[in-house]
Amino acid sequence: MPARLGHLRLDVEDLARAAQFYTEVFGLTVHERATDDASHYAFLTDGQGMHHRLVLRQARDEAGRDLDDATRLDHFAWEVEDETALLAAVEKLKAMDVEMSLEEAGIAWQCYFRDPEGVRLELYCDRRTRAGGRPLWQGQQENLTLKALREAAG
Repeated sequence: MPARLGHLRLDVEDLARAAQFYTEVFGLTVHERATDDASHYAFLTDGQGMHHRLVLRQARDEAGRDLDDATRLDHFAWEVEDETALLAAVEKLKAMDVEMSLEEAGIAWQCYFRDPEGVRLELYCDRRTRAGGRPLWQGQQENLTLKALREAAG
């Protein structure tokens, strides 16, 4: 049986700010909050039957909140259904004044940006079976214009 991604955990400096960002941008909900001897946690779900998809962890003391880049993830990706959904997410991020870049990789159209903690995120729609899409990534990324995304979204 192939392995599936169960959840991701991010160590954050500001739990409330990070939880608000992920609920607003991705529509996740905080399913549970917990605290242990060292940390506070928020468990976020997408409502698809799993307890959580994302765990946010904040150290309880200020010294533990000095996170360096080595403790962070390079990026993680969230797939959206199609170009219309990608455009809606891009417009939402624009309204939130989030800096982003749009890219085209043949297999997908992508939007890269950072959360309030500086973690790099990707929203993408798969284009492998769409007109102009390619079945395999060929190591190339090109800029995607907002105009092209709007045209594809209809």
